[in-house]
Amino acid sequence: MQWWEVVRLSLSSFLEQHGVLASFIVILIEETGVPVPVPGDFLMLGVGVHARQGTVELWQALLVMELATLLGASILYVVAARAGRDLVYRYGRYIHLTPARLDQAERWLTHHGAAAIVAGRLTPGLRMATVIASGVFGVSPWRFLPSLALGAFLYILAYTLLGYFVGPPILRAMEGIHLPLGLLGSLVPLALLLFWVARVRRGLHLRDATEAGFADRRHRWRDGAIAGGLATLISTLAMNVVIHLVGDLALLAPGNLVERVQARLAVLALIRVIGPFLLLAAAPLFVLVGIGWGAFYAQWVEPRVHLPDWLSGLCFALLPLSVAVVVVLPVLDSAAPDLGPLGPLAAISEVLRHASYGAALGTIYPLRMARLPAALRRNTERSVLANAAPLLDSRG
Repeated sequence: MQWWEVVRLSLSSFLEQHGVLASFIVILIEETGVPVPVPGDFLMLGVGVHARQGTVELWQALLVMELATLLGASILYVVAARAGRDLVYRYGRYIHLTPARLDQAERWLTHHGAAAIVAGRLTPGLRMATVIASGVFGVSPWRFLPSLALGAFLYILAYTLLGYFVGPPILRAMEGIHLPLGLLGSLVPLALLLFWVARVRRGLHLRDATEAGFADRRHRWRDGAIAGGLATLISTLAMNVVIHLVGDLALLAPGNLVERVQARLAVLALIRVIGPFLLLAAAPLFVLVGIGWGAFYAQWVEPRVHLPDWLSGLCFALLPLSVAVVVVLPVLDSAAPDLGPLGPLAAISEVLRHASYGAALGTIYPLRMARLPAALRRNTERSVLANAAPLLDSRG
């Protein structure tokens, strides 16, 4: 059974169990910027198939998915407007996004805002970027929301009607795609984020081991929280890529649908365990936990660990990993004993997720040094080395 066949069957089971509520929750989570292994496009096709079969009402499905899109994208828009602008203008120059170019892009988007937003929402791969750009560049909510509503509805309508009129053949046709859309949807933003981090570190001339905690001590927790949020995004994207690759390459023993879903689609297994309503609360909680661990790392761990940045974060990740393995996984196991134990694959996936989170956290946190002028940054590094010299001599 190939990857897309498993996705199709598991998605069908999910929609039959929860109806339009399933599409609302998955699309809402995706539109807020939290990556999910199943592309929203594929979900819309599945909803169209079920509408044709009469298990869901077409008009209800369209309305629910539109509401989920508006709510989720509005949350992402507000976050981008509050936090994204400062990040883009501070760090954009390291990937050749100079203030002049950013101002030019802002003027263009402001002048062509409505048409640009509609076009962006209709273009696969640019839907999230359109929302983020609208928030970063200050597009008026009164212009953003109507344009978002129109572009989102046309996109949802096209994919849902495609599933409605073409039916299961369009889902089975996905099996012939060599690189699933979901893989590209996670791999491309992951590559861009990693490229951005590498370029910023190079532009700041950071050493492999950076004592970033000595700079701007009052705001360690804030910068750590930001780094934790970005590390959570990177680790989630990385796990989505792994899940899709496993779905394409792994040779799984024959078993029932639940076992295959647990092995390949962790998010759907989680939904089956905690239910769709709790998933709605679990998604932001998942992000908040990553942010909280980042603040903890910056405030109490990073100033005391003198290792290469990525290794410092990787060692710290043993703490949240222990919590996940000792507390979270047993709770999920006991919550749904009828589904059977999650097994070693769940523990392995947690190890990979926390390893990528820790390495990303340790690498991203020193980017806070960009807040300091270059001369002050060099002086700070020299003072850190001078303070560390007696300790090194005593150890020698």
